[in-house]
Amino acid sequence: MSDESSGGSAGGEIDRRELLKKAGAVGAGAVAASALTGTAKAATKRPRATPIKRGGRIVWGLESDPAHVAPFGGILTANHWAKEFAYDSLVEWDRNLNVRPALAEKYEILNKTQIRWTLKKGVRFHNGKELTAADVKYSVERMLNPPLPGSISTVAQVPAIDRVQVVSKYVFILHLKQPDARVIGFFAWQRYAPIVPEGLYDQINVARNAIGTGPYRMLGYEPNDRVEYVKFARHWKTGFPYMDSMQLKILGDEQARVAALRAGAIDGATLSVEVARSLANNRDLTVLKGPNAAFRELQMTIKRGEDKPWHKKAVRLAVNHAINRADIIRRVYSGEAEYSGHVPPGYGPWPLSDKELREKYEKFDLPLARKLMRDAGHARGFSVTMTTFALQDYPLISAVVQSQLKAINIDVQIVAQEAGTFAANNGRGTFDWDLTGRGMRGDVDGYVAEFHPAAPVFNIWYPEYRNPKAWRGIGNGRIQLDPAKRVPIYKAAQRELMLDPVQVPLVAIKKYQVVRKRVKNMYVAFSDFNTGLRNVWLDR
Repeated sequence: MSDESSGGSAGGEIDRRELLKKAGAVGAGAVAASALTGTAKAATKRPRATPIKRGGRIVWGLESDPAHVAPFGGILTANHWAKEFAYDSLVEWDRNLNVRPALAEKYEILNKTQIRWTLKKGVRFHNGKELTAADVKYSVERMLNPPLPGSISTVAQVPAIDRVQVVSKYVFILHLKQPDARVIGFFAWQRYAPIVPEGLYDQINVARNAIGTGPYRMLGYEPNDRVEYVKFARHWKTGFPYMDSMQLKILGDEQARVAALRAGAIDGATLSVEVARSLANNRDLTVLKGPNAAFRELQMTIKRGEDKPWHKKAVRLAVNHAINRADIIRRVYSGEAEYSGHVPPGYGPWPLSDKELREKYEKFDLPLARKLMRDAGHARGFSVTMTTFALQDYPLISAVVQSQLKAINIDVQIVAQEAGTFAANNGRGTFDWDLTGRGMRGDVDGYVAEFHPAAPVFNIWYPEYRNPKAWRGIGNGRIQLDPAKRVPIYKAAQRELMLDPVQVPLVAIKKYQVVRKRVKNMYVAFSDFNTGLRNVWLDR
């Protein structure tokens, strides 16, 4: 039996009790719909639908402070968790990731670099202003250059948009610098593409409040406490939303979220696998789960003027092969996780296969890892600081990685940071190693764009990294508009990135959310957002 199949981590195994102790010390307190979703099985008999009830107030427990709620340039996924109900974009995903019209009633591809959009008429912002093409122009310009407190690092996810040409009050043409297959998916994703009223940044403090067209109007954000919303009765979807108000209560400590759920102080929250399972028999609660796009990874910097051991390809490969992902899945996630490459499993046809990852690119192979360290001249190892979040599963997975890398004499010093601090340092590139997560992307290119020199963040994180074969694939895939031809291009690029990793993908997790029985129509979104809350109604 191999080390991988037995779950062993030779040279550094720790049991779960010890792992929990160590983690406590570390962390106080345009993608086609068919490509992203499986084929649905037809139900033979549907239960009678319960009539939707309107009104009421929901309190949802957020596991991380968003740091700010600015519409553009937010690095943290928690930024979008906090702002997603205030904003809409031109198109949107439904719960099965089909692209649907949103603020735009239609779009027409005029040629490879021009898309003509027609907005819905009569759409209102929360301040009463009607949506026009001028608002779209203003918004897109800020997507391309996010004002503070946003980060320019997010621009790597923005398609090759050149400008917006306003044709009339409700019509505009989106001009591209070059053909770019990412455009529709980018707007459907919505994370970096909300549409805001012209002049927003001169009207309010965008770090603490929002004005959009979303189903709920934000009353304000109090850092490390809450985000308050009320129903926007003039939303462009007739009869929507269903609830009167919503509070996002920031509860970074998981046990605090559990206690609040039991006491009825909150109506739902995201929880870890084991904690969610422990609540399965509570008659007042419902446990929901689903796959999650936010895979975990180890990110390194390769900067000019530095000479760090991991600047050598052999050392990075050694780290990759010294990490036992099966051990991580068993110890941290109780089996509820999967191997992940740079594109997570579940993201349509784009990821590398589980077999490829397990048997080749992410194979646990300590003899190979030790040889690579010797070849690089680092058989005696080195010390490195690895920063991570002081929340969720990050302290646990950090402790396992720390233990496993001792087998190749790498002494990992873990520094757990508050989410806002972590995001700011990550965006500036002021770290050596980060154990972090990659969230949902609007197009497959979003998972690999940052490894290409054309991405602004490339020169912040890894200006000394060289991978011409991967670069060629990323560049070609972005301008190839035929989805069938794009798949092999991006798979080849991923293989090149795994052969010379600068980020080491770890595992793709499943997301668990627990809600009170009165919460209806909630679902776990693959995007790692809380999109289901838009559609929730309360059985009061």
